[in-house]
Amino acid sequence: MDIYLVRVSERPDKSLFIERKPNATTNDDYIAISHVWGTPETIQATEVDGVPGTVWLSPGKKDILSILRRESICGDSWFWMDLFCIDQTQDASISIADQLMAIPAIYKSSRCVKVLIETPVCDGWQTQASRVILDSTMDADLFAEEETRHARKCPHMLFCDPWFERLWTRQEGLYGSVLEVIILNPVTCSRLQTAPRTGKDGWIAEGAAPAKRTVAKFFFSDKIAYHGIPDSEAQRIQFPFYLDFVYRHRIEVKKYGGQIGPAPSYSPITEAWRSNRITTKPRDYVLAVFPDIAGYQVPVNARKMPFHELITDALGQATILERFRVASKVPKGLISETSSKDSPTPWILNEPSNIGEAFDSFIARFYDDTTTTTDAKFFAVAQKTQLEKLDFNKSNISGIQDIWSTTADVIKHMTLVSPSGPCTGTTRSSVQTEQGLLHQYFVHQLAPAAVMKFLPKEKLDAIEFATKGMFTFEEVGNMSDDTFSRELRRFLVSLICGTSLHTADVILKSADFRIVSSEYGKLLSLIRRDILSNSRQDILLLCTTLWPLQGFLVGVKTDRGVFVVGRTVVPTSKFWDSMEAGKAGN
Repeated sequence: MDIYLVRVSERPDKSLFIERKPNATTNDDYIAISHVWGTPETIQATEVDGVPGTVWLSPGKKDILSILRRESICGDSWFWMDLFCIDQTQDASISIADQLMAIPAIYKSSRCVKVLIETPVCDGWQTQASRVILDSTMDADLFAEEETRHARKCPHMLFCDPWFERLWTRQEGLYGSVLEVIILNPVTCSRLQTAPRTGKDGWIAEGAAPAKRTVAKFFFSDKIAYHGIPDSEAQRIQFPFYLDFVYRHRIEVKKYGGQIGPAPSYSPITEAWRSNRITTKPRDYVLAVFPDIAGYQVPVNARKMPFHELITDALGQATILERFRVASKVPKGLISETSSKDSPTPWILNEPSNIGEAFDSFIARFYDDTTTTTDAKFFAVAQKTQLEKLDFNKSNISGIQDIWSTTADVIKHMTLVSPSGPCTGTTRSSVQTEQGLLHQYFVHQLAPAAVMKFLPKEKLDAIEFATKGMFTFEEVGNMSDDTFSRELRRFLVSLICGTSLHTADVILKSADFRIVSSEYGKLLSLIRRDILSNSRQDILLLCTTLWPLQGFLVGVKTDRGVFVVGRTVVPTSKFWDSMEAGKAGN
């Protein structure tokens, strides 16, 4: 495959310049560079010797030629870097479309992918940790605790770098079979210069590091799956894999039995959603993910299509429908009136700010031996239903707990929540606000229901939340019912639909909660508001074999057909038992 390659060359006067290799292909020996461009506020147009026009450089890469010339990076080797190797001029010998389509092959075929870490990284901790990890008996949990303790006063941890936050660096990191990490800005440890933190302030400061570390771990899980390393090995090697990148600064996939990806069983959709990565162009949330699915076809005019058209096209392609079960966490009919056929399909957010929001409304899982392409067929669960309003004031929090714990499969819901949403309880910085404190409070009130399925009450009572001794929820009693009700609604949408708060806010503009009561029991549900205002609607509960991912769908029957207008929680086995008993009685 034809590509552009360059190297940093030196003139007799020691000045450096970019030299382009004639007639380069992916069969050549070269290095691929993965880096973060920077932000619009910090990048500056810079002239680089040997490159026509200007190049946009972040502050840490101002002396880009000297950096790349280092023996530890490229030396005098040929390399590919987007800053120098994407030619958008009209007389380019390789069309821009072909250049962009070649990017996956460029990273896969490279000798090595060099990952440039530009933000400050604590040199003291890197040195200390590098010695500690020589002990093969080291405990992974203990090491994580020490990392967190260090990060409490020193924020310069490698896993905090924006490389783990940008969408295209995820793709570049996945494709390379050998990754080498280059720290461009090692700094002295700032622990001694940081004022002591105790209690709540320390707990909040410490909280940012585990959240960043979790995001980094998502990438390593993603990469392990991408290269086809068996599930039986994945758990065992995840910690060594993490250490290789963050502290040994080199990952070789073949060392762990991995192959050039993507593996036939690899699905990038869920892992990309969990990563919550960002990019400047929403269309890239499709173009940087779906090409890793065998058979996906990039539309001819993809770069002129808005995000919602691209994702709708992707989810509707025959290859995707044949390989994946696509469940609507947020059906179109919940948000707006549409055709009967379209109403159960996923609603799409127009302008997502990250890939979590981009993929928030659906789940895509591979078909397996237990499923068939008849999964999308509907059948009525209950045709005689009533709607009951729900009180979201503080005085009824026990009522919310009861309807949640007795009618919803709480374990399933907790496994489907968004890592970037409020339901995991891992976000600490916001507890100083009413909103953040309430979200932590709701985690304490609703999450234990999942743990109760496994522990007897005496052991459950012995569990201590991470917040114990850091702060109390006494302030919740002083908050207004309006604030409490608003935040509880937002939290419950995130919990039931498995979305971010932003997506929950959009949903609540069109929908509200009701309890759907049928002869088989009650289910907490979200239903479109204009349907709730029409008391004469016949409300049905509809089901497909995707119900473990999306709950039941709420439908209305008209003379034009059945339309999906909402969804329920994923029901417990008790609901199904009632259905079976009802059928037996008939």
